[in-house]
Amino acid sequence: MMFNLYKSVEKKMCKRVLIVSTVILLSMQSAYSQLHTRVYLSPRLKIGWTFFSGFNYGLDFTIGLFRLKAKNPEINVCISPQYMMVNYKGNVHSIVSFNAVLESDYYRLNLGIGKAVTKWGFHNRNSNNALGYNIGVALSTSSVHTPWIEGNVFALSNGYWEFYGRPYYMMTSVFFRPAEPYVVYETK
Repeated sequence: MMFNLYKSVEKKMCKRVLIVSTVILLSMQSAYSQLHTRVYLSPRLKIGWTFFSGFNYGLDFTIGLFRLKAKNPEINVCISPQYMMVNYKGNVHSIVSFNAVLESDYYRLNLGIGKAVTKWGFHNRNSNNALGYNIGVALSTSSVHTPWIEGNVFALSNGYWEFYGRPYYMMTSVFFRPAEPYVVYETK
């Protein structure tokens, strides 16, 4: 019974994401011809603290797609898969999310969906999963030497999760931007 409920929730989440992504892509096709295409790659290592838990660490891989505004401040539209590990009472929870990102030299806004996973039992043979929404805001200065400070909330879509005891993960992280992202393609 519980397994079937989990499967139906997972199917509904996938359908919602597919519908929203399709609408966004179709609406952007008309505006895309006016945008400046700039595809770049920017990996970032993050380390921080999760409230009510402990340290977190992970990797964020930002893929820039195009610029909305080319003047100062430059605003880029990106996608970003993210993998975070959260320490919780001697156990490690993994949070994998896929985010849409608006990024400039001063701020970074991300919104996405993901899954929290924890392994447990004898030799970690069992695992539990929980789907959720990822929302984050990061701030920095225009200097390359100033780190980004990010606040992030991963809200579980099915509410209370027994392996965490709360319906959300609230994290703060620090990461440095690369001096220059690796530009794959750019239109002139």
